[in-house]
Amino acid sequence: MKITSIETIALRDDADGTVTSWNPSFSEGDEGPASTGGYDLTVVRVHTDEGISGIGQCEAPSLVIDAIIRSSQGLEALLVGEDPTEVQRLWQKMYNSTGVFGRRGVVIGAIGAVETALWDIAGKAAGKPVHKLIWRSFTTAASDTEPLERVTPYATVYPPGANLDELEERVGIAVSRWVKAVKIEEWPGQFGNVDVETDVAVIEKARSIIGQKRDLMIDVQNRWRDVGQALRTIEAIEQFNPFFIEAPLPADNIEGYRRLAEATSVRIAVGDWGFSTRHEFADLLRRGRLDVVQPSSVRAGGMHEILNVAEDAYQFGALCVPHTWCHVIGVAAELHLAAITPNMPYFEFPIAFPASPLVEDLLLPNFEIAPDGTMEVPNRPGLGFELNEEVVSKYRVDPY
Repeated sequence: MKITSIETIALRDDADGTVTSWNPSFSEGDEGPASTGGYDLTVVRVHTDEGISGIGQCEAPSLVIDAIIRSSQGLEALLVGEDPTEVQRLWQKMYNSTGVFGRRGVVIGAIGAVETALWDIAGKAAGKPVHKLIWRSFTTAASDTEPLERVTPYATVYPPGANLDELEERVGIAVSRWVKAVKIEEWPGQFGNVDVETDVAVIEKARSIIGQKRDLMIDVQNRWRDVGQALRTIEAIEQFNPFFIEAPLPADNIEGYRRLAEATSVRIAVGDWGFSTRHEFADLLRRGRLDVVQPSSVRAGGMHEILNVAEDAYQFGALCVPHTWCHVIGVAAELHLAAITPNMPYFEFPIAFPASPLVEDLLLPNFEIAPDGTMEVPNRPGLGFELNEEVVSKYRVDPY
């Protein structure tokens, strides 16, 4: 079997205009994210001469990913004619051959999307789900224990412009879907970066809604400006027993993360804001002394690279809780990873506001959370999901 082409699929849902993924400004007085017109998602599909195709996804503008893939020195030129089942060799080929593009950032996201699609193909060709192909890759903790059949998501609640009543409504929706853990996001000009009393009121409200039996995560989105502000706020909200506090400081302030980790018993989590590959995460673990790393399946470099990050975290006694947000092929990938990774207690699951077919209906079959708060790990070949071609046809756009 040989790779014949790599397709970039740009999808957009701007029927509602309310933002769901954004690039925040860090200017003082920022009132929140500007509208980008809804969802803009990028899907990558790898085709072969035997009619087997695989899908992946990355978080970057589709026209940028298309250029990385289809340029004369791009990923498609590197991989056409190659055996798609030699996934790790091809990942290394892509990584080594694109170093002049920067070795990080959107190039790694594109490589990860292609790698996920290659695992999808390899699983389909072998008649096995992906997690059973890469089961023993987590060597440190490998044992005779079989992969999990069910794994546990947490739900992110994104409340744009929300007041406490809206927060109650949206957290209540997440709880009604039986999740065992909820993460609330503190947005600039709304909850985060306001004052400690406001933060306490918001988090107290969220805890009262989800109760004491569910875990509560808090995403600060890098809005606390320094270690002192972070520590004052953490001391005030520690009473609500957060499972972790995500991205409390600007992403590059690794020394600040070290000081936070040493000063508080609350878990500090970071990793989704542009961090990629095991190399960057190893630096976070060594210097930042993090309790939780959050490689994103659509940014970090692919499925096996997340396993590498998780294994490094295991060596440091840290958890690996992947970031996903609205990228449902990333969710599919993380279902498989959570089944075989002992230090991955949760992975992110999108509870979308506003709802969009690009989140809820892009894949077939649909995701389901059981009343016990778990999701079934697919036992179908490959990732176990296919694109809903009706949704693709309706929302596909020209990335240029």
